[in-house]
Amino acid sequence: MFDNIFLAQELVRGYNRKRISPRCMIMVDLRKAYDTISWDFLEKVLLGLGLPTRFVGWIMECVSTSSFSVSLNGSLFGFFKGKRGIRQGDPMSPLLFVLCLEYFSRLLTLRTKGNNFNFHPQCSSLGITHLAYADDLMLFSRGDTYSVEILVNALKDFGDVSGLRVNHEKSNIFVGGVRDQELQNILDIVDYRQGVFPVRYLGIPLAPLRISVAQYAPLLDTVNDFLKAWNTKTLSYAGKIELIRSVIQGVQSFWLQIFPVPRTILDRIVSICRIFLWGGKYSKVSWDDICLPKEEGGLGIHNAKVWNDSLLARTLWDVHRKKDTLWVRWINGVYLRDKNVWDFVPHSRDSQLMKRLGLIRDRLRGCFNNLNDTVLGLNARCINDKLVSGKIYELLRVRGTPRTPMTFIWKSYIPPKFSFNVWLALRNRLPTQDSLGYLYIVNRCDLCKGGLETIPHLFFCCPFACRVWDKIRAWVGFGNQMNTLLSAIKWISKKRKGSTLKAKAGRLAFCATVYHIWQARNNARFDEGMKSEDDVVAKIKHVVYKILYSIYPHDLVKF
Repeated sequence: MFDNIFLAQELVRGYNRKRISPRCMIMVDLRKAYDTISWDFLEKVLLGLGLPTRFVGWIMECVSTSSFSVSLNGSLFGFFKGKRGIRQGDPMSPLLFVLCLEYFSRLLTLRTKGNNFNFHPQCSSLGITHLAYADDLMLFSRGDTYSVEILVNALKDFGDVSGLRVNHEKSNIFVGGVRDQELQNILDIVDYRQGVFPVRYLGIPLAPLRISVAQYAPLLDTVNDFLKAWNTKTLSYAGKIELIRSVIQGVQSFWLQIFPVPRTILDRIVSICRIFLWGGKYSKVSWDDICLPKEEGGLGIHNAKVWNDSLLARTLWDVHRKKDTLWVRWINGVYLRDKNVWDFVPHSRDSQLMKRLGLIRDRLRGCFNNLNDTVLGLNARCINDKLVSGKIYELLRVRGTPRTPMTFIWKSYIPPKFSFNVWLALRNRLPTQDSLGYLYIVNRCDLCKGGLETIPHLFFCCPFACRVWDKIRAWVGFGNQMNTLLSAIKWISKKRKGSTLKAKAGRLAFCATVYHIWQARNNARFDEGMKSEDDVVAKIKHVVYKILYSIYPHDLVKF
């Protein structure tokens, strides 16, 4: 899929110029592609590819036994058998459709070979006449009547035998460097509308010039749509972070591995995510710190700029390894001309992608010069496919300082909301009253009604918190007096090493206690009622037992 997009981007470059060699591109929309395939054609294709007759019979039995009913006023009536088409949603259907398009691919190869067909510029050496992904089909030729007619006739003949017809209303033709009279002759042949750039291909905008900021609107709209839907739900900070990491960065990555996305767009996405995370309020922690790995005090969110370069760098490794794909062969033939990718010098006329790859390559070369052979398990002189985007990201990103307390709190068995709360406390970013002095509010601990509310006081000096800790220490078996978050984590890490039940219980009890003391403070402050320390301790014990029993369902949980 990405190879098709990369190649299509390169081939449409220059279509806006007047003084270029004639060229033509047709974007074909197949009318109801899955529903119109002829069963006889499909069977002949499968047999022609050499599949066993018995196996073909099984496939055709699955295809030809489909039946349909009519929905009328919400009720289904009757059944009738289909006569053509393959089922939507069937895992086998995409594979069968690809085999049908293989027939068209071979038909084009036959029609364009030795028939005075003129290839699209930069396509003749590889014999590129089309790009196909599922039912998205693009045809390429030189911008002359004869070559275009060969493509159109092949498409028509394919439709006659397969049942796959062209939707003329949704298909478009694009030309560049073609004189007016020749253009009119071509339009008379194809009977398609002349398209206008930018045009969307596989969800991505294609344009002869650099993609403008405005053309990234679909990416921003998708991100905004997700966040607007989630804003209607009550989500914890930890839940929001997980949605940003798994969904928003997934959507973003699709674009990042195709385009060198402008910093303006990346900053806008960061701003949208920041507002979503903190609820439109001030940011408790800077986004740069959030983008650090968890062991360095962050939340493991990817820095979009560095991640963009890391994803684009895959092309460098594909070219270096001479991966057998059409896209890599095209780069070698057009840009590198069989030179080494590490010696390639981008020119001003090259595409934005190739220029960016040159910059990324230079940054990586600088990293390799300072690496020894043991870093990442790689030899800098022998780069192989083990160097994937994740490891490239580690090379390119700004590194922080590893922090032992952070590795303590981020464990799979500790609920993320507990970990996030302790994370904020360790960074001194919980909204205690001393940190909200600019609001001119009275600074007084809501739990003891005495001392100033700071993080050390709230969790360890407050009499209420001390009584909670005393009962938890006696229950779990902590022998040390808790004075600060860091000293408590250091003691538990030393005394409760490994992944034993006691070690997990200690970590879990500590994080649960910090979380529930903070919740008790919020309940007292916002008129939800002051909880007794016994209520808080009971909640802590309940959640610890519940989680430990889920991990050790057949063991007697003892500390």
